[in-house]
Amino acid sequence: MNRQQTNLGLIGYVFVGTAAVLIPSIMPSITKEFVANGMTLAAIGLIFPAGAVGGILGNILSGIGSDVIGRRRLVWLSALILSAALAFTAGAKLWGLFMVGYVLVSTTQAALSTGINAMIADANRESRARALNILHGVYGAGATVSPLIIGYLIQRGLQWRWALGGVGLIWLTYSIVAYLLSRTLAPEARTGRAQKLDLAMLRDVPFLGLFVIGFIYNGVAVSLLGWVAVFMQKSAGFSTLFSVSMISVFYVALTIGRFLCAAYAERLGYAKTLLVLAFGITLTYPLVVLGINNPLLMVTGVFLTGLSLSGLFPTSLAYGSRLYPEQTGTLSGTLSVALTLGSMIPPLWTGVVASIWSFQVALGVNYLLVLPLIFLALYLGRIERRDIESRDPQLATGATQ
Repeated sequence: MNRQQTNLGLIGYVFVGTAAVLIPSIMPSITKEFVANGMTLAAIGLIFPAGAVGGILGNILSGIGSDVIGRRRLVWLSALILSAALAFTAGAKLWGLFMVGYVLVSTTQAALSTGINAMIADANRESRARALNILHGVYGAGATVSPLIIGYLIQRGLQWRWALGGVGLIWLTYSIVAYLLSRTLAPEARTGRAQKLDLAMLRDVPFLGLFVIGFIYNGVAVSLLGWVAVFMQKSAGFSTLFSVSMISVFYVALTIGRFLCAAYAERLGYAKTLLVLAFGITLTYPLVVLGINNPLLMVTGVFLTGLSLSGLFPTSLAYGSRLYPEQTGTLSGTLSVALTLGSMIPPLWTGVVASIWSFQVALGVNYLLVLPLIFLALYLGRIERRDIESRDPQLATGATQ
């Protein structure tokens, strides 16, 4: 394990969690200013698909790019450009310029996230699942605490533009530290295969299985997080505080679950970890569907759902990094595209189904996403055993030491 590189990634991912919730945290202030300047809510709502487009672009380009130029160089370059993009966005007075800035922010933020994931996977080749679950655990911690800090500062009079600028200053500092650290470490080894951008991996069935897991994970998570507070208030009459608190309950469970996966995934095996999580979400998600009118059942369901979803993506990324070690950057980038698609498509149909029938029906439809996870985990288990046997022929013949 490269401890310096790992620590750099962990620190960076705390701030990635901060950056991920930055715009949602200041969205009321942004909306208030631009509506006062004549913008409609429909026009302001374009910020969400614009961010998704930027995220997909950043994931694809950075995934391939990190395999070519190296993980550490991608990380400090992305952090530097992100700081500039945040400064540009903070200073944009016209909505069109703000949108351009936000697309740049989303693109470079996705690139930074992809680079850190690949860097951590490379630095911890013998314990990828442990390292990546810890990495995504600290992301959850950053995403949980940051809205409270930002909200408090906004309430105390901080302008939203200064909030963007402050986060940009954090990334500028991080990029300088990352650059200086990269100069003290040994050069990263890059294989000829990686430099030739061999994308055959994208056609492999195991990779496609991991891609589907990423889509399902974020589709279920974002659909629940995006709509649960709204529908709990409208359908069951719960208070705003209780409804919104479900988001915190989910993130607390997600963070706990990732640290648990970090502790046990290496011993249990990556595919078995995915199988345990798949069974968990299959058994616990119905509690959310049934608990819309029952506060205790809803809290229990949301917590257990977050716990079960927690390690799906980090463990899938670790699994793929072991299968395709020379293309970890491309893997990270393309699996992050699955996350982005999951955050766009299922939440959309959840709103449509709920508007036609009910939130319970919409959640029930999303349960269909959960069911394939068990079969995907069983398939990946067979691939994992085959891979282990190919690396250790004694296991294939039943020989003992």
